[in-house]
Amino acid sequence: MSNIVDIIQSAQGGQIIENLSERFGLASWQTRSAVESLLPALVAALSKAAEEPDSLRPVLDAANDSAHRAAFESAEEAHSQASVEGGDAIVAHLFGSASAAGEVSQFVARDSGLRADVLQRLLPILVSVAAGGLGSTLERQSAAEPLAPSPAPTPAPAPSGGWLSALLGTFFGTKPAPQPQAAPAAEPVDALEAARAKIRETLAPAAERQAGLDELLGRIFASAKV
Repeated sequence: MSNIVDIIQSAQGGQIIENLSERFGLASWQTRSAVESLLPALVAALSKAAEEPDSLRPVLDAANDSAHRAAFESAEEAHSQASVEGGDAIVAHLFGSASAAGEVSQFVARDSGLRADVLQRLLPILVSVAAGGLGSTLERQSAAEPLAPSPAPTPAPAPSGGWLSALLGTFFGTKPAPQPQAAPAAEPVDALEAARAKIRETLAPAAERQAGLDELLGRIFASAKV
């Protein structure tokens, strides 16, 4: 999870932990513990959403949303109505419902030592900041090194192609493999497979500690399909 950790830590000029601590009246170590405890659940939910490109669409849209970009840059904007409501919408989408996200917060509270209601208020802000950071990171990478050179001066591809692959690569630490120009439809599938493989590899060392979380998320995701 090093990439998402780097993104979160770089938010708001590198002061995200201090800013959240001041806002919520917490010690820095408490906020850091809360963020670190929430990240595995967030990554698991994103990896689940990545199984189907359409399920990840709201995250892609959020990465382009000015409210989330502002939340990544500014502590004040991170708590704006647009940012919080947008974060709530992403959280509800990823976990299936607001109540399911509440269950996750209650579970994480056991490890973090913070009250579940504090974690539930923190989660959408963290998600908003992460979404804005993903968009900003992708934008910088695209400007520095274009994803795929175009043989002709045509408009950039739609989000379902290169954008999806790049976003997954940025978030999960995978680099999308070059795809034949004649078959762009295969690119997202390869990127999703690489992302899921990376997630399994990243979370494997913590699998024993996260057994309870995995069980809870498995139940939540199963019920969301009903």
